[in-house]
Amino acid sequence: MRVTVVAVAAAAILAALVYLLTGGTLLVEKATLYLYIDDATGVEPGSAVRVNGIGVGKVDHVALSGSDQPNRIIRLSLKVERNHLIDIPADSTAQISSDGVTGDRYVDVTQGRSPGRIRAGNEITFKPAPELTKTLDLQQFTKQLRSMDATLTDIEQGKGLVGEFVVGTDMYTQTRKALADIDRSFREAVSATASTGHMVRTDELYHKIRDPLIELDDRLARIQSGQGQMGRLLRDDRQYTQLRDQAANLRKSIGDFRGQAFFATDDLYNSWTRGLGSLVGQVDRINTSSAFSNSAGYENLNGTLREWRNSIHEFRTSPGKFMRINLF
Repeated sequence: MRVTVVAVAAAAILAALVYLLTGGTLLVEKATLYLYIDDATGVEPGSAVRVNGIGVGKVDHVALSGSDQPNRIIRLSLKVERNHLIDIPADSTAQISSDGVTGDRYVDVTQGRSPGRIRAGNEITFKPAPELTKTLDLQQFTKQLRSMDATLTDIEQGKGLVGEFVVGTDMYTQTRKALADIDRSFREAVSATASTGHMVRTDELYHKIRDPLIELDDRLARIQSGQGQMGRLLRDDRQYTQLRDQAANLRKSIGDFRGQAFFATDDLYNSWTRGLGSLVGQVDRINTSSAFSNSAGYENLNGTLREWRNSIHEFRTSPGKFMRINLF
């Protein structure tokens, strides 16, 4: 796990570094244009190609063209981003320029006015640069020299970011401190006591993920082999047949039950209704009889029961009163 994490981190850093070194145009589709010049001094593969000062590509190859024409001795192969071809009219011209008096040389493309656009594989017309003595402004040159001298002086005195980086130690100290903090954080993260380090150094998380998967695989294997109720249900169709037969019998029983006379006709219901009506009438007649209409019968019955109770009580308390001997 540690080797994998380090390898992935190194690959990501390398990819970011390559992307930044190529200016973010590594994956952009390129188109090839050709430029014939008389002298390639200072121009080499990797030199910038700019359109009105905007970078659109680089010089890919510098070689002799084999031509005997003075202005077509060298052929430059230019790799230009394809989406920038629409920014280069067909009548555009190019010349070799430099960043300042002593700067790097690059291919400077000046946009034309033609409505048509240049296509991949076409040639850009070369426009020779004017002589330096005709275009150089001495005052401007002096001003640039003074500005360059002031910049170098600031660097020597340790002023500015570049001066602090070259002369001073503050930036170096801060950078080293930041790297030390990053290293300490990384060591704490991968230590055995931290959660991340515990995950990396031990196989506890691996077992937590692996064990449920193994258990699930084992259950599926048992089901597939016909073990257990689910496995038997999937492998053997007897339970399915039994359930189907039971469902068919239940459906037939329900059909037979619905076919009985009670559900088919209203005769039984009408008979029950007439019987209940007759029973209700008898109850009403009994309720309206003299036994329930007055309390005379109830009082007579109550008096008779009371006499029986008194007689039984006297018999239990003094049975001699009821014993008689007849002598003859």
